[in-house]
Amino acid sequence: MRQPIVLVTDFGRDDAYAAALIGAVWRVDPHAICIEGTHGIPPGDVLAGAYQLKALARAFSGGAVFCAVVDPGVGTERRAIAVKVGRIRCVAPDNGLVSYLWDETPADDRWAVSLDVPRDAAPTFHGRDVFAPFAAQLSSKERFDVAGDLIEDPMVLNDAFAMREGTGVTGRVAVVDHFGNAITTIRSADIDGGAVRAVRWPGGGTTGLAATYAHITAGAGALIGSAGHLEIAGRGARAADVGGPSLGDSVEVELA
Repeated sequence: MRQPIVLVTDFGRDDAYAAALIGAVWRVDPHAICIEGTHGIPPGDVLAGAYQLKALARAFSGGAVFCAVVDPGVGTERRAIAVKVGRIRCVAPDNGLVSYLWDETPADDRWAVSLDVPRDAAPTFHGRDVFAPFAAQLSSKERFDVAGDLIEDPMVLNDAFAMREGTGVTGRVAVVDHFGNAITTIRSADIDGGAVRAVRWPGGGTTGLAATYAHITAGAGALIGSAGHLEIAGRGARAADVGGPSLGDSVEVELA
């Protein structure tokens, strides 16, 4: 049974690149089911891509093949890889896109392989010529364990993860979503059930956590979002418009 192929890229909608992935999939398997997860990742923003992959993988926990292409190093010596984490399989450049998928899966339930790059692959478009065709093979018939040489060290981004020291947890804003919510690298697991006394960022802060966006009363508030990451948000407003942080800003949580 075919699994859906979920596309996650920074290609946008103004060019032919996004549709070219679907064409490359259908050349291998005309019956493949392609789902456009997002083509709206900021160009070259690998950390944002890693977060969006994690968020989408939660929705497809029953099984899917992800074709993830945020690849500023396309055509260089960076590896092309595929990972299997639980029931999710993902083909991607080895540049940290799989950071959350890999880190948050138990070691005995994750595998990674390196993929061969065909000689005729365009050095500037591995999405079309490497990743999409291989995603189609995985979706329809290819066994993961014969997909390539096993590797143990897919690249994981250090800055995808918060640091905890004593009662403080420090991360940064990794993504600003469509609604203007500032999504951080601080995860609920980093807080580990502790009571949040305060959340601070350059030029602002708030006390405690709100349960929902509607519970934020004035200014910017903090809450745990649907992907398990700390977010700074405004009620009916973009976080940055009500004193919240901007993309890349440092955010610190003080635990009681």
